[in-house]
Amino acid sequence: MIVDPPKPVFRLTRSCGTTVLLAAGESVLETFRAHGIPHASVCGGKGRCTTCRVRVLDGVESVAPPEPLEIEALSRIGAPPEVRLACQLRPACDLTVMPLLPADATAEDVIGGGGLDGHEALVTVMFIDLRGSTALGESRLPYDVLFILNRFFLEMTRALAASGGHYSNFTGDGLMALYGQDGRDPAQAARDALNGAGLMLAGLERINRDLATELPQPLRMGIGIHAGEAIVGSMGPPGAQIVSAIGDTVNTAARLEGLTKELECAVVVSRRAARLAGVSLGDDTVQLVSLKGRSEPVEVHALDRLG
Repeated sequence: MIVDPPKPVFRLTRSCGTTVLLAAGESVLETFRAHGIPHASVCGGKGRCTTCRVRVLDGVESVAPPEPLEIEALSRIGAPPEVRLACQLRPACDLTVMPLLPADATAEDVIGGGGLDGHEALVTVMFIDLRGSTALGESRLPYDVLFILNRFFLEMTRALAASGGHYSNFTGDGLMALYGQDGRDPAQAARDALNGAGLMLAGLERINRDLATELPQPLRMGIGIHAGEAIVGSMGPPGAQIVSAIGDTVNTAARLEGLTKELECAVVVSRRAARLAGVSLGDDTVQLVSLKGRSEPVEVHALDRLG
């Protein structure tokens, strides 16, 4: 019988002085967990966050350079070379590290309390905004404005319910909605979002028709839609948590909604969302735009109608 030679073993020391043995091929995070040492890791050790990061105090010159996944994560926080992710760092030498976040910064500790409890999912995010609400408030009595806003949100929530969307956040004169937060069918979620946007525009037309004698000019709205990966889950302070999402996808959707003013259209849909939905919105509607906070331009469809 052939017996595999034992794996090399190295000494892994924490800045507090605790030393454990680490087998070759194991990560720093795996080793800490194997020895019952608490260590932060909100994403579960997948390299999708930076909460497990450590500063290498001794031995940094002997460890292998980070892989692309770790480089991307660390570059987002501007980490110096001696800072590494414990879940990705697999030493082949003795090493001394210092954890940079409290060990209790874990997802389990925020379930049911304040903070974040989420998972990563491919979702479609929608932001909507009622145009001209400030001017409306200046020309109308407060309760008259409230009546109009209530009618607006009634139509919007009806459209969400009819298209399978999830109301996420109230933003004063607009809202944020999620489609596909369960991650089951991202393509259908994108199609549902486009359908929902069409229903919202139809609802706005009904308001303008029904309140034609009450409004000095027709109400207008802007809708931004984008699809991509985001962290979805319960978020917020204790006792007031909501199911929402955070991440670059959410920020981009919000920027697209704001872009409707600049492009003078009702809806801006990212080309990624349209492709995910498997629908053609017309090549003549495609524009390449720059968004605040993004280094790369984004292809979008600028539309006045949907459906």
